[in-house]
Amino acid sequence: MAIADVTPTIVGALSCQRDSYQQTLETKVVRCEEYIPPRGNPQQSRAKSKQVTDLSKANDNSDAATQKTWMIEFADSVLFPEGGGQHTDHGFVTPIGVKGMSAIPIENIQRHGLRCVHFSQTPLEVGTRVRQTVYYARRWDLMQQHTGQHLLSAIMDGMDLPTLGWSMGRPGEMNYVELPRKPTDVEMAGIQQECNAVIRENLPVTVETPEAKGSASLPADYDGEKGVVRFVKIGDLDYNACCGTHLKQTSHIGLVLLHHTQSIRGTNCRLFFTAGDRAINMATESINGLRNIAISLSSGAAPTEVAAKIQGLREQASDARKREKRLLAEIARFEAEQIKDTLQCASSAFSHRPDDGLDFINLVLVELKETLKGNGVVLLCTGDVKTSGSLVITGKVELVEKLSAKIKGIVETVKGGGRGEKWQGKVTEWQKGEVEALRTAVEEL
Repeated sequence: MAIADVTPTIVGALSCQRDSYQQTLETKVVRCEEYIPPRGNPQQSRAKSKQVTDLSKANDNSDAATQKTWMIEFADSVLFPEGGGQHTDHGFVTPIGVKGMSAIPIENIQRHGLRCVHFSQTPLEVGTRVRQTVYYARRWDLMQQHTGQHLLSAIMDGMDLPTLGWSMGRPGEMNYVELPRKPTDVEMAGIQQECNAVIRENLPVTVETPEAKGSASLPADYDGEKGVVRFVKIGDLDYNACCGTHLKQTSHIGLVLLHHTQSIRGTNCRLFFTAGDRAINMATESINGLRNIAISLSSGAAPTEVAAKIQGLREQASDARKREKRLLAEIARFEAEQIKDTLQCASSAFSHRPDDGLDFINLVLVELKETLKGNGVVLLCTGDVKTSGSLVITGKVELVEKLSAKIKGIVETVKGGGRGEKWQGKVTEWQKGEVEALRTAVEEL
């Protein structure tokens, strides 16, 4: 491990936090040490420390777990470490004046106490001057979601809908806030309308660091006395402690788009949303998806037209299921009559339907209820070669026991059981010749 005689900037006062619109920074390496994964269950370690250092998750490189990784600290950083519900920045570090070294990608920055730690596949010597560059499209997207969440929560606070927690989705995904109850459709419309009205007002978004003012929301491993407690202010509307990077004005959020709700834990509810360019992209994908669905349905692309077409198809499917049920019952009665005819001149009967299931077998059994009282035995099975199926033996107790004893020797993947006048089993996968062998076994009784 190498350490320079320079005190790095603490998290809370980083360059990325002082000016979230800054995209590059020249600084130098003050510490570089090899990352040693913690022993034991990494999930438990992460839960205790609340520090995400799972490199296989943080990096897309599938070989990351087998490569050496280095934890690098710089005198300052324009790359934001994961925290405050906001994902880590992505970017790269370019050594200045070092021959043979190209830009080093950085996709995992974490806060360890007051320290800002950058995880890298390439070590750097202490004292090396570098130029940090943030992937600003990602930063902008994350800021739009984060500032959008502050605004959304501020609006809902005034409607008896306090935010209990939130989760920022990965780029391209939805975010959600957790609420104590589900908002009504009218409330949802009002929340979205008010959020976007505030966006159009272009309120200033500022950061304050008042001395001697703490916050109950600080992480357990962050020293509030030695650190910097930041409060993000949206005009006179909202004032909340937050370490994340934020936009400078509400107009830069672009828009807030509410999606749907999901009930969880009693009356609690998750309200999904997106903001800014992510919301526009998701809306565009939804419009294109709706258009493709409309083409498949041969309907107009307007939501009402697609909904009407789908409702019509649902009604048609319901009618088809009813007709199918009636037809299946008629076939079951016909099959039962054939079995009855067979049992008039034999003590056993066999029935196999490759395309039906247990429902069909039960329909046949209803029709045979009186016929099988103490007389003969019937084996009914469904399914075809290389598919699953059902198998039922019913009738005279002695014959049921005799036939069921032969089943496992004939059908390799059958599992089942029974007692008295009925034995029932499930076939995981019929093999070639097994159905014919069952037929022969029934005929030989």
